[in-house]
Amino acid sequence: MSDVRQHQHVLLSHDGHAIHIRIWQPLEKSRGLLQIFHGLGEHAGRYERFATAAVNRGFAVCIHDHRGHGGHNERQGHFADRNGWNLLITDALLTLNFALEHCSKKQVTLLGHSMGSYIAQSFAMRYPQAVSALILSASTWPSRLQLRIAQILAGSEIWRRGPRAFSPLLDKLGFGDFNKPFAPGRTEHDWLSRDEIEVDKYIADPFCGGPYSCGLWRDLLAGLVGISATDALGKIPASLPIRITGGQMDPVGGVRGMTRLADQYQLSGHDQVSLEIYAQGRHEMLNEVNRDEVTADILEWMTTNCNQR
Repeated sequence: MSDVRQHQHVLLSHDGHAIHIRIWQPLEKSRGLLQIFHGLGEHAGRYERFATAAVNRGFAVCIHDHRGHGGHNERQGHFADRNGWNLLITDALLTLNFALEHCSKKQVTLLGHSMGSYIAQSFAMRYPQAVSALILSASTWPSRLQLRIAQILAGSEIWRRGPRAFSPLLDKLGFGDFNKPFAPGRTEHDWLSRDEIEVDKYIADPFCGGPYSCGLWRDLLAGLVGISATDALGKIPASLPIRITGGQMDPVGGVRGMTRLADQYQLSGHDQVSLEIYAQGRHEMLNEVNRDEVTADILEWMTTNCNQR
């Protein structure tokens, strides 16, 4: 920790939203910048352990709390009344530009976890020249038919309740039976990790977990439909190094979902796609019992990739 400089900043977005940013830097010149996008129902502070490890390998790291996350917004669990997905991407760009001013590094790796992996892909599609490499953690390739059905249900719930209201139905559809494979469960969140201490920390964290607004589900579904469109992956440069990684037992993607995602990238002409699936791993591999192995693998991939570009 003595070799790490930490900063916290607040930026105002174009619509007046306060973007809370954390930056970690090595004392020496960094070899590249890693921008992390956290998942649904968590926050930037949960990545300090991984960020510190990345800094010790020579990388600067930035991460911000998405809208409706981290306890900074009176509407926790809600992106925006309208245009939420586009606002997420705009916040990400403002965060990146701010971090680049502080770190003076142009080589940028994006790491998105779960929902953050969808945001990272959407960002790379809109700003391909800003990205040097892409890491997708606990991701999947969604069924567009299921997405369309879910969009209809979300629209119905918004009509009934309003965009800021919470919907038990949509939360149930969003998380389904994630915990069922791990029955009999110790908690409702055993699907996150085999490490009971990490699961208990998540449960005790007031800024982790739902509920989520009808508007958030609408925006998230729209983002997923956008990144899984026929021509969407073609907007990401074919030569971009892409790392897909996660746990075998992750109910969000798992072997099937991550393999389908890797296949889609390869079918779209991407020739630098690697897939790493960890046996028995669950959803949060950076908080798993073998997190040191996972962290080392990701940082080694980043180091190799930086040396080659």
